[in-house]
Amino acid sequence: MFFALLFSACGPLKEVIITPETEEVHVSRILSAMKANEASFEFFSARFSGDVSFDNSTYSISGIIRIRKDSAIFVSLSPIMGIEMARALITPDDVKIINRLEGTYFEGDMDYVNNMLGTELDFYMLQALLVGNDFSHLSSENFSVKPETNRLLLQNPQRYPATSRANNQFFQQNLLLDNQSYKITENTLYDPLTRRSIRTRYSAFYQVTGQLMPSRLSVIFTEPGAQAELNIRYNRTSIDNPQPITFSVPERYRPVDGNH
Repeated sequence: MFFALLFSACGPLKEVIITPETEEVHVSRILSAMKANEASFEFFSARFSGDVSFDNSTYSISGIIRIRKDSAIFVSLSPIMGIEMARALITPDDVKIINRLEGTYFEGDMDYVNNMLGTELDFYMLQALLVGNDFSHLSSENFSVKPETNRLLLQNPQRYPATSRANNQFFQQNLLLDNQSYKITENTLYDPLTRRSIRTRYSAFYQVTGQLMPSRLSVIFTEPGAQAELNIRYNRTSIDNPQPITFSVPERYRPVDGNH
């Protein structure tokens, strides 16, 4: 038995073929890991403070943000240690804004927000950017991946809404991921039609009910001839602890159009 085993072991070696992970599988695995580590919530709330810069001026801001997933984004804006200046309620269908300083209100849609910020966002994209997630309603085709130092670069030259490509509108997108947590550290969108871009950086994270949530984010809005920047820090972040989302327009307030 011993010699039989010995002779058997000394026989011709079988070729072992190792199939490398294909690019498609590699990208799919990374996208799945990113999705698994995204912020998961039904209700998000946080206080924020920071600054916003445009027209060569910088202004300090603070306030409250509350998100009811896929339903509503509520923002209350005030100067540092001050009373409320404005509040906004954004839903997938409409936008409502109260300006308490001027006693005015606006009712419209996301076109107003996009004209103000120089962007091409919808409600779901705005929601995702605020919590550091990717855009789940856009297609996951056409991604490629490149490793960088401690990071992974995901690139997509044509990212469409997953439900329709009828209008031929698409974004060019770069995503930088931490190669340990698979959290997005930078998300850059470019619209070649309007030449508008948004670059969102997430520079710090902290644990909230067992999840890694961004605590610092900066957003640079760029369009031909103009640029604005928003830098905020979240604190007192809460997950799935519903807070009131109230919005009513005082009778004495006067309406304004989107160009006011």
